[in-house]
Amino acid sequence: MRDFRSMSNWPPHGDPTLGDLQIDAVTTLAEVIEAVGVLNTVWGPDGARDIDLYWVVVAHGGYMSIARREGHAVGVAFGFLSDGGSGLHSHMTGVVPGLVGRGVGSALKLHQRAWCAERGIDHITWTFDPLVRRNAWFNLVRLGASVTRYHVNHYGALIDDINVGDETDRMEARWDVAGAGRQEPALAASGDVIVPTPDDIESLRRVDRAASLRWRQDVRDAVVPALAAGYRVAGLTTEGSFVIRPPTAS
Repeated sequence: MRDFRSMSNWPPHGDPTLGDLQIDAVTTLAEVIEAVGVLNTVWGPDGARDIDLYWVVVAHGGYMSIARREGHAVGVAFGFLSDGGSGLHSHMTGVVPGLVGRGVGSALKLHQRAWCAERGIDHITWTFDPLVRRNAWFNLVRLGASVTRYHVNHYGALIDDINVGDETDRMEARWDVAGAGRQEPALAASGDVIVPTPDDIESLRRVDRAASLRWRQDVRDAVVPALAAGYRVAGLTTEGSFVIRPPTAS
């Protein structure tokens, strides 16, 4: 079992309005139960089940952390070792409503990166919905991750409060533990494919499900064949569009 207790306390330097934000590595079953409660606050009562599975992963070298503000749990990250132990796949990162965009997610990712660095893990991967523009911006610009793949309906039909009724297309991000850092927004060049994203897909899903599904299909139809032809995701523009660059471009 890997030793993860040395990273149990993490004093992040984020949004000062958050007060005392503390990131703790999960090491006990009681903390797993607390963390799953946070995940179910974020995704709804069907967002995270099988507490025993989370505990087994944590107890055998996986990663789970809780962000607490003034003693209250406000965010969780969970992942497991991948690529023969050289990587960590970050399966879930969630922040309670009301604190999204306030630095909790950044603090969790920095803790995760430091945890990996201590163990000689050289990269972190995770998936994100390409239609959720704020997540794409956070991953590609704020963190400086790169997109390696596009998965069509990756998780199949989900019944949590966020994903119910939609197909679960995901981009897969890779974040190198050494040298990761903020990137500038992408600038489109001649020959690039520009793929817009909706302003607020989460609100659109609630008021016009058909329109949200059309966005899903349009982005899929633009990105999948381009990546198959050797193009790569070069980044995200300030307007929130993906820049897909041909293989001959730098």
